[in-house]
Amino acid sequence: MLKELIAIWRKQPFMKKVVAEFGKMIQDDEYVFSNAWGVLEGKLSHEAITKEIHEKDKSVNKREQEIRKMLLEHLSLNPGQDVSGCLVIMSLVKDAERIGDYAKNIFDLGVILKGHAKDMQYFGRLDTIHGKLENHLNQLEQAFSSGDEKVAKAILNEYTSLKNECSQILNNLFSQELATREAVATALLSRFLKRINSHISNIASGLVYPLDRIDFVRGGILE
Repeated sequence: MLKELIAIWRKQPFMKKVVAEFGKMIQDDEYVFSNAWGVLEGKLSHEAITKEIHEKDKSVNKREQEIRKMLLEHLSLNPGQDVSGCLVIMSLVKDAERIGDYAKNIFDLGVILKGHAKDMQYFGRLDTIHGKLENHLNQLEQAFSSGDEKVAKAILNEYTSLKNECSQILNNLFSQELATREAVATALLSRFLKRINSHISNIASGLVYPLDRIDFVRGGILE
């Protein structure tokens, strides 16, 4: 449903701007997520990018507010026009904002761990999940800008396997004796990645499903 509207909106300056702003939100999310992970594994110095991380985080929040404001103004001036599409985007921008929050949480944890996360027992598995989610964010921005349902479905098809891997890592912690610091850090990272996976999939679902079915990701795609 949304993909058809995006194709129409490209011809409307106002809605074209809304779609572009949302794409920039996802780009900022990707920047924070990627660089936060670099700090976590000790490849980047947090002092070098702290300012930029905070600026991107604020930018995501500001864009969310601006998009909601623009949509509300649009609907008030044009009642009955583009209602479904506007409601979809209002929902999806919240997911984009939450991705930024969890990515910022990863950065904060990376600062605490001082680049030693790579020494943790489960880091290799967490790093693999991160790599897939980073790729999904890159694909998501392109898919949303072009209304590419095929790419969105490909993202959704990996939702369950990534969710299960995050849960399995967390479950494995209960059967092992790890240092408290490492156990807590691993649990937090698995949780952050699991939530980012859910929010990415929610956004992708907006390109595939009608309004009443987005945000309900279960199983492989949506039930």
